[in-house]
Amino acid sequence: MRDITEDFYMKESSNNGKKLVYFDNASTTFKPKQMIEGINDYYKNYTSNVYRGDYINSEKASMKIDECREYVSLLLNSMSEEIIFTHNCSDSLNLVCNMINLNKNDIVICSDIEHHSNYLPWRNKCQLQVVKTDEFGTLDLKELEEKLKRYNPKIVSITAASNITGNIQPIKEICELVHKYNSLAVIDGCQYVPHNSIDVKDVDCDFLAFSAHKMTGPTGVGILYGKMKVLKKCKIVKFGGGMVDKITEDNIRYKEIPDCFECGTPAIENIIGFSYSLRYLLDIGYKDIEEYMKELDTYMYNKLKELDNIEFIFPISKNHIPIFTFNFKNKSLDIHYVAKVLSDAYNIAVSAGYQCSQPLYNKFNVKGGIRASLYIYNTKDEIDYFIDKIKDFK
Repeated sequence: MRDITEDFYMKESSNNGKKLVYFDNASTTFKPKQMIEGINDYYKNYTSNVYRGDYINSEKASMKIDECREYVSLLLNSMSEEIIFTHNCSDSLNLVCNMINLNKNDIVICSDIEHHSNYLPWRNKCQLQVVKTDEFGTLDLKELEEKLKRYNPKIVSITAASNITGNIQPIKEICELVHKYNSLAVIDGCQYVPHNSIDVKDVDCDFLAFSAHKMTGPTGVGILYGKMKVLKKCKIVKFGGGMVDKITEDNIRYKEIPDCFECGTPAIENIIGFSYSLRYLLDIGYKDIEEYMKELDTYMYNKLKELDNIEFIFPISKNHIPIFTFNFKNKSLDIHYVAKVLSDAYNIAVSAGYQCSQPLYNKFNVKGGIRASLYIYNTKDEIDYFIDKIKDFK
């Protein structure tokens, strides 16, 4: 993959003369200059609302929103009408939870590696059954099928790649199994989509959720893909401006999908910004992104294995993205203190704690860990620098 470090302002930032080594990409990513300039262009040259004005600025902004939806559909191999803009992946999953006619006695199945965003909505809405991962960190498909037979769930909602372990799950096989028992398949793609291409028609999921800010886009934008035949059966759960075609005293006629699910003024500048981010990633090419991510993943894994002062908390499967969570063998070391030292002394950014996946940590009886997560602008030199500093904590 070509050198893209100069495309990001944040790669130029420094502290005490040290360049920032940013290894918290599973939380959020840097933004390319093209995206930032695209948002500035909207603010400076055509600020307006969308789909509400018969004038040039509004028409241009509206076209930019449509353009982003088209880019997302190109990315996923879906129809543009199947793409719903939300605020983030959590919002997308909550929207699904409310769009489907669930009651407190209905069953939803998830796994023990889920982010809180793919755990709490279901737990607060209905009955939740949890499928365990096996010794390789992969969803146990035998247990999943047993629970499908036993509980007849309405929904199975599974992460495609864990934000803690980095393990990629067999989502196509999961969706096939879920449909065998006439349930709906929901995929949390928040970590997977930034690193890997996905074809929703091939995977055959009913819903796919992810966030723009984890793939060089702005915060405040989430994506919910929904299979059209499923969306047609879903409830409208948010109400307001922009979603209505006609209102009379006797009747309300809502707009077609996806407009009926998007009420009020959208995050215009952020969605426009995301279109620039998507164009940026598509121009690089997902084949090159996948190859480079695998190269960094292998390099980082081998370097970490050489350290005698750390231990991986969770199993790492063969199908993996560059997210690594570990603890120190010296249990007296405070992980938050370590993360602070890495930041203040060496300008290295990592995550310390539960990373919004406390049930998984509870399963291993561990109170948090250090997570290092990489993305497309990270380098092997940065990994070497990180390893050199980590090995000093005894």
